[in-house]
Amino acid sequence: MNSSTSSIAPLRTPGYVLLNDKTRIAPTLQPLQSGRKCIGLYGFSDKNPYDLFRSSSNLSLTPFPLVKGYLQTLIESVADDLHLVIVDACGPNETQVHAATMEAVLHAQKCQLSTVAVEYTLTFDEESNTYQVMESA
Repeated sequence: MNSSTSSIAPLRTPGYVLLNDKTRIAPTLQPLQSGRKCIGLYGFSDKNPYDLFRSSSNLSLTPFPLVKGYLQTLIESVADDLHLVIVDACGPNETQVHAATMEAVLHAQKCQLSTVAVEYTLTFDEESNTYQVMESA
């Protein structure tokens, strides 16, 4: 499987996250084959996508704005890690999801772009309850 998603159209820029209590929900991502750690965050472009996700989760989730400062802090926290935003996932265990880098989402927000380039496809591994991220070609 090639994770380069050049054939995937850009997705709407996420502007929301979902909180479980005060914690932003995020999937567990497997490290890349190179050993590089991956950090992910679910991001949503609008009410309909996050309502769909909420309806497929057992958690009591509340929407909250995805703010630029939070993204910047995450990116700077461990600069060597791959930071991804999973865009408009339908649920916490969706078979395949699409992700943009946090840097791309931050750029889209700063420039008020309506869409963001999707660079990764993640595949859910039921056995480990994690998403596999393949390195881009």
